[in-house]
Amino acid sequence: MSFTSKHNFLLAIALGIVLSVLLGWTLYTKETKAIELHFKNDVNDKTAALERELSLNLEALYSVKGVFDSSEEVTPGEFSKLAQNIFIRHRDIQALEWIPKVLDSRRSSFEEAARQKYPDFEITEREIQGSMVRAQQRPVYYPVHYVEPMAGNEVAFGFDLASNPQRQLALETSRDLGVPRASASITLVQESANQKGFLIFIPIYDGQPTTVEKRRMRLRGFVLGVFRIGDIFASAIKRTTAKGINLVLVDNTTTSIDILINTYASKQPPSATSSFEYNKQLTPLVGRQWAVIATPTAGYVAERRTILPYAISLFGMLLVAIGAAYSLVVLRRTALIEQTVLDRTKDLNDAKKELEVLTKTDSLTGIANRRHFTEYLEAEWKRAIRDKSPLSLIMIDIDHFKNFNDKYGHLSGDECLKKVAHCLQSSFHRSTDLIARFGGEEFVAILPNTKNPIIPAEQCRLSIENLKIPNEDASTSSFVTISAGVITITPDETANRAEFERNADRALYKAKESGRNRVCSNSDSNHPPPGLEKSLHSV
Repeated sequence: MSFTSKHNFLLAIALGIVLSVLLGWTLYTKETKAIELHFKNDVNDKTAALERELSLNLEALYSVKGVFDSSEEVTPGEFSKLAQNIFIRHRDIQALEWIPKVLDSRRSSFEEAARQKYPDFEITEREIQGSMVRAQQRPVYYPVHYVEPMAGNEVAFGFDLASNPQRQLALETSRDLGVPRASASITLVQESANQKGFLIFIPIYDGQPTTVEKRRMRLRGFVLGVFRIGDIFASAIKRTTAKGINLVLVDNTTTSIDILINTYASKQPPSATSSFEYNKQLTPLVGRQWAVIATPTAGYVAERRTILPYAISLFGMLLVAIGAAYSLVVLRRTALIEQTVLDRTKDLNDAKKELEVLTKTDSLTGIANRRHFTEYLEAEWKRAIRDKSPLSLIMIDIDHFKNFNDKYGHLSGDECLKKVAHCLQSSFHRSTDLIARFGGEEFVAILPNTKNPIIPAEQCRLSIENLKIPNEDASTSSFVTISAGVITITPDETANRAEFERNADRALYKAKESGRNRVCSNSDSNHPPPGLEKSLHSV
């Protein structure tokens, strides 16, 4: 072999080796990217499951709020029964509590009333040494009045949440904004595993106050839930299939990061087990921002890593042509993996959309909830301004619903709410009309491009009356009836949407004051058409 031929031969071998190595490295890189994408989707699956679990537990607390909203007084027995039913379905809840607002002027009478059942009851606080003592005098107290289960939570009974500056600030923020708030993590001393927990409290008012001043005056107290973070996390993760992922759940609401869950076996993230890390922010949880920091274990990567890149490089050194042909097969397989990951991503997106639908639906009645109503009204308000079209609002309240609950019980009250909601929804046939549960026994309907809402409002009233749901303790009728307030506006840029809602509420109040079981308008321009006046109880 001549020097030139040998040189060319060696050059061809070297070129084949280089091409084989480059091909193997390219495949390895693509496979790594596919594994990383698959890993991120597995983490997204776990965080979505965690968000669903948190949402379900929050809905349980809202069911307690619904009882307090629909009743002026909830007895200890009713609270205990409701809590036991919730514990059956939600085992991640450590405790449910009722925290009333107690003014200092009523402290003595409040404690005396509680001592009739619990002789040693008093409003307490925790001193620096950690023992519980009688609470110092302050203008307002927020003591734990009802707690379920009592066993294991005796020390919390009577504890004044206002004695802790951070919790007092959170309570006052929740009170003024009228929204639920979650606390930072706390250590659950009752748990043998010493796992962390957190508190969620929801304010309860008399009526539906719309300003900060009114919310402060009408605050009745707070419904509070104590949740076990570890159990919620475990319940969510066990519903997912991917294994071999190290997860750290953190609360980064403030500059100081709080580690809530750490699944690393050594409790310290390994320094070189993985070339990628994924930080997934969860949807904000009633004032808290949680995130999941995830890394794959060496086993997770190894399980998904193939020997094909190495094999291609090895065979490429022996025969570049065969290696190139075989690489096409591997590339197709890599594309199949990527397609599988894309399909999984689509499934996750579909699941996320279903979850968004659930968050906009009232869990009891199945119709739109207040959140959906607020978003829809804002959109239709902007549309009405843009199109210069009329927009109508109907506010509906079930007459004497408290009497119904007191006589037939809250379970019958729930069934009544379902029937009324279904009947109201059936009364509107346009796809643009929206009926939603506003809160408690109150409903609201948005009617875009509608000039006279009195007619559909009256049809709703008659439909509910024709249901013939007995309500013997009601003074208006022996059957369940509704009162409705209507308002219509063709808004412009200067119109006030909050005042529009308040006018509808005033019209509803007007209907109640006029004797109930009727439709009233807060606008002189809203008159029934000829022939309908006899069937309307409106002004």
